[in-house]
Amino acid sequence: MTEHLKILMVDDEPIARATFEALMIGKPYDLFFAEDGTEGLDKARDIQPDVIILDLMMPRMSGFEVCRSIRMDPQIAEVPIIMVTALDDRDAKLNSLVVGADDFLSKPFDSLELDIRLHSLKSVNRYRHLMEERERLQKTLHELSIKNHQLHVLSQQVFEAQEKERRLVAVELHDEIGQLITGLKLVLDQKRQDSPTQISEARDITNDLFQRVREMTLNLRPTALDDFGLFAALNDLLKRFTRQTNIIVHSNVNPLDDRRFDKNIETSAFRVVQEALTNVARHADVSEAKVTLTVTPTRIQVCITDSGKGFDMGLTDTTASTGLSGMAERVNLTGGHFILKSKPGEGTLVLADFGTTTIRGV
Repeated sequence: MTEHLKILMVDDEPIARATFEALMIGKPYDLFFAEDGTEGLDKARDIQPDVIILDLMMPRMSGFEVCRSIRMDPQIAEVPIIMVTALDDRDAKLNSLVVGADDFLSKPFDSLELDIRLHSLKSVNRYRHLMEERERLQKTLHELSIKNHQLHVLSQQVFEAQEKERRLVAVELHDEIGQLITGLKLVLDQKRQDSPTQISEARDITNDLFQRVREMTLNLRPTALDDFGLFAALNDLLKRFTRQTNIIVHSNVNPLDDRRFDKNIETSAFRVVQEALTNVARHADVSEAKVTLTVTPTRIQVCITDSGKGFDMGLTDTTASTGLSGMAERVNLTGGHFILKSKPGEGTLVLADFGTTTIRGV
């Protein structure tokens, strides 16, 4: 289907308007006419034409004044304007350019020239619209970038608040509940002569409760992570994981390595290993797993692999898993890269790659 251009002709001469209309018969244009500048401005705002053909010499309001008014009106400022001038009037053409005209026509109109001018102005109009869309897109992308940055900052604050809350809860468990259980255990140990069987059972329950509170404390926020760094905290995590699950973890983690990193990177790396191993215990159905750390002066990389059940990533909505999405979000918030690979029967690989220039203690 042919696209029809809306053309508004502003000319006070009836003969000129009639001639123009006759030349346009059978061509893909919708024609509108105005007899003076004031009417032309009103119609331009009303119909939003694709092109305006504007006669230079009109009573009361000249073509120069109409053109200047169009360019100052946000509603119609971008509409291409063809100014109708005398063939040899150089000054009029220069002044037309100054006030914002795009092209020129001379009377009497030539049909071929008119078609060429209109086709040219159609391209100009499309270019203007394209530039407007580009500017709007750039503005939208800029606003989106600001929103994404704000979301990034907010997410980081949420994770930091979570870690702070974990630390507080861990301290309370250790200092208050842990002390009460320790006191109860001492009392039970001192009263061995009374109901030995019951005291023994109570002591076993107390020991079990003490161990569970300790595990909860370490899982919430291991003090080794704050006091000694990532390597010591991971070494303790791997030992506890093997003790709890009987899954042997092969690793190159050196607990004596005292290098320190940005606290957010240390926390993120620790949580990735913790969550990945939790998934191994729950879903992989394996007796072994592997944790590998690769450290350079500018990067730290954590990789957790198993050769267990795996899963079909094409059929699994990994974003719906709070564990997987949480790992990815943590890594992304520190400016790192998160990679997850898995196939049914071929195990799973979780990799977190962090860029860091804040290594301390090297």
